[in-house]
Amino acid sequence: MKNLLSKRGFEIFVLLSLLSFFIFIRLLDVGAIERFRFTTFDYYNKVFPRSPAEGVVIIDIDEESLKKYGQWPWSRDIVAKIPKKLNEMGAAATVFDIVFSEQDRTSPNIIADKLPDEMKDLKLLLNNMPDNDDLFASEIKKAGNVVTAFVGAREGDRKRPVSKAIIRQIGEDPDAFQFLLEIKNFATNLKKLSKSAAGNGSFIMKTGFDGVIRKIPMLIGYDTGTGGSLGKRIYPALALEALRVAQNKRIIEVENYGAKSKKANGIKSIRVGDYKIPTDKNGNFWVYYTGHRQSLYVPAWKLLEEDFDKDRFKDKIVLIGTSAIGLLDLRSSPLDPVLPGVEVHAEILEQVLTNDYIQRLPYADGLELIATIFIALFIIIIASFITTFTLSVFVTVILSSCIFAALYFYNIYGLLFDPVYPGLVIISTFIMSSILNNLRTEHEKAAINNAFGHYVSKDLMSELTSNPDRLKLGGEVRELSIMFTDVRNFTTISEQMDPEELIQVMNDFLTPMTSLIMENRGTIDKYMGDAIMAFWNAPLDDDNHANHACSAALKMAEILQPINDELKIKAEASNRKYHEIRTGIGISTGDCSVGNMGSRQRFAYSALGDSVNLGSRLEGQTKEYGVDILISEETYKQISGFAALELDLLTVKGRVEPTRIYTIIGNEEYLGTTEFTELKDQHDKMINLYRDQDFKKALRLSDKLQKILNGKYQILYQMYSTRIKEYIETPPAKDWQGEWIAKSK
Repeated sequence: MKNLLSKRGFEIFVLLSLLSFFIFIRLLDVGAIERFRFTTFDYYNKVFPRSPAEGVVIIDIDEESLKKYGQWPWSRDIVAKIPKKLNEMGAAATVFDIVFSEQDRTSPNIIADKLPDEMKDLKLLLNNMPDNDDLFASEIKKAGNVVTAFVGAREGDRKRPVSKAIIRQIGEDPDAFQFLLEIKNFATNLKKLSKSAAGNGSFIMKTGFDGVIRKIPMLIGYDTGTGGSLGKRIYPALALEALRVAQNKRIIEVENYGAKSKKANGIKSIRVGDYKIPTDKNGNFWVYYTGHRQSLYVPAWKLLEEDFDKDRFKDKIVLIGTSAIGLLDLRSSPLDPVLPGVEVHAEILEQVLTNDYIQRLPYADGLELIATIFIALFIIIIASFITTFTLSVFVTVILSSCIFAALYFYNIYGLLFDPVYPGLVIISTFIMSSILNNLRTEHEKAAINNAFGHYVSKDLMSELTSNPDRLKLGGEVRELSIMFTDVRNFTTISEQMDPEELIQVMNDFLTPMTSLIMENRGTIDKYMGDAIMAFWNAPLDDDNHANHACSAALKMAEILQPINDELKIKAEASNRKYHEIRTGIGISTGDCSVGNMGSRQRFAYSALGDSVNLGSRLEGQTKEYGVDILISEETYKQISGFAALELDLLTVKGRVEPTRIYTIIGNEEYLGTTEFTELKDQHDKMINLYRDQDFKKALRLSDKLQKILNGKYQILYQMYSTRIKEYIETPPAKDWQGEWIAKSK
């Protein structure tokens, strides 16, 4: 081995092997490489967002509209007013990002069927009134420019959507459609609605590895069972169908690569009317985001009550969708972690209307790979003839050029090139070349005294090269706010799901929770299955760390609602019992040791200390007190602007001294409400009576508090009632100050 390390040929062999490995994983396009690439493209979009454009308006079924007109779905006679009004105001197309798959239960004939026979006159009157769905279909047909929507479903009767567009291939590739996303089951509109519409499109969206929507399938395939690409029924995306209807066209032309290549290479572009839309071979369209703009939206209630500028809709494509959290049409984009799904369609339409695209050329993968191989080989060849410093300058120039070129082509031409993979290969080749070159040089210097072979591992050398000062065990003592959060009844929830579904649920849960922690300046310490440990005020200073930790905790409780709504829908669809996800959150503040901890072989940035243990114990106690959040006394002393209640003087497992614990039930807005003021007044009286050993009065007040706010804190006050009854029967010592010893972790 010593002789091998001294040979230039061995060095070249190792470097070529390393390069071959990188070529292999690139050809496989492993998940890690793809994630790096997509994260880079997201960064491009953040640095160079698309300029806002005109041409699209969104009618928003928002929270305010739901308050005015009731919960969704609305009666169809109300919904029918939307296409009618928009048509009267000259909208180019009216596009529903909604599926009306069931009959309107408020239709007169439906109500009549439910009435008893004794009410014959009323039943006759109702049966003679127009059906709401018929009324809606009539208004759709009269408008002549309405586009309805459909979406894929997990299960169904293979019901096919109504096809309105004629999709025609251009090119000699009969199998181009084999690359399209294929859907087996659909959730479609009532047939009378789809038939009355001028168009019908899919609002299926494919999310990436992190739940972010980057590409949209512009064409959807349905296997008719006859085999091959020609055996597919093809449907357009909602945005594509909106463009067709807005231009009063019938045909959508799909250009494939067959005219030149004579083989199945997939789809090149889609033309509808005056617009030619670039896609990848699978018919996917890269979305170039501007970012959320409230100016796009007109609340639905304003349209229905005509409280707006009517000229705003003239010659515009108008999308009807929802931003209401309860209706669950929320997505993620590179610019917005939470975005109404209807706005994604608006982004697509604006791109097409302004001819402002981003795309990844079909030869981009090959071009990047060839350039990477060429540069890496050049580094391998020259590495032995120049100094490490000179080589590092050369590599820096090459990497900077790659990044600059990628940003230039994106910003000027809208082309997506990936500098991360070439950069990774170049840096790895440079580091390995430098290490091998240094090893060879050291061997030559030490050959006389036979000292060759005393080297650190390659992994350690790589880390030392990048930042040796960070690779030291130990840390510092500083005040931290520690958070522990855990899913309650996780075992029960997991038993209802298969492993793949459970992983998806955990990803859907942990992703927004992690985002909230990081958005509030927190540091993720570790994930422990369904649990998270995080802390504030390290490694970066945060003078307001307790407030930030508590703010993140409150928002965590709020963001669970849409996640649980989605779980409920999936549970009902799978005919299994629904279990709500609830979390317990414990927060403590105090001095901790924080830094790189572990062994000399492996360590991580983490925190240790009594406050860490206390935070973990407080999280475990949330279920005992029936609250979502428990914080320590020191945390409470450092926060402001939160509605908080003192709950107990508690001695947790592993501690001797008791600590006051508190719960947070609202933000600064709730803090100033009469509701909270009255609750806190009654709660504090009960706690004081309890600690003064006036147990009978405390019991009456505790029983009363169980009913406050519709029993929201029933578990807490039931616990106190039970505890007080025990003290009435067996009074505590006279010097008892109200402390309670936890019986569990």
